[in-house]
Amino acid sequence: LLFSATISSDIKGLARRQMQDPVEVAVTNQVDPSKLKQVYYDVSKNMKLSLLTHLLKHEQSGLVIVFCNTRRTTDFVVKNLQSNKVSAIAIHGGLTQNKRAKTIELFNDAKAGVLICTDVASRGMHIDNVSHVYNYEIPKDPKDYVHRIGRTARAGGAGKAINLLSDYDHDNFSRV
Repeated sequence: LLFSATISSDIKGLARRQMQDPVEVAVTNQVDPSKLKQVYYDVSKNMKLSLLTHLLKHEQSGLVIVFCNTRRTTDFVVKNLQSNKVSAIAIHGGLTQNKRAKTIELFNDAKAGVLICTDVASRGMHIDNVSHVYNYEIPKDPKDYVHRIGRTARAGGAGKAINLLSDYDHDNFSRV
């Protein structure tokens, strides 16, 4: 079985080659575009963290996911948010599976309100009740953007995707 919100032509080819009589099952879109608000802020790179901190402290929100492109940035952001008294935890591929599972459990139980992560959390993990998704960095692949923002506005609920752009994000954002 193969499950994905998006299936590329490469993956479809792989399925045809490796599977006997594969069947594709599609469901209606789980994210209602009318209930997903997308905004962006264009700021200098050295102001991103300050803006993120400000928004997290002042934006009315429930559970929040902040996506970064690298483990290093993820660790940098979580460390700085924690020093600014934001209840944030990190998850990325550099953690053991056990540690990632415990982190997701803490987040799902709302023991930490902000999850800072790489794209490891954009697919295949069960995370409910996310009100806001922040893109601290814009992914290179537009499909990754779709997976990221699809973490909010699920099952008829409303959500907000907030993109923090600086000069180095403009190329990636123009592909979205």
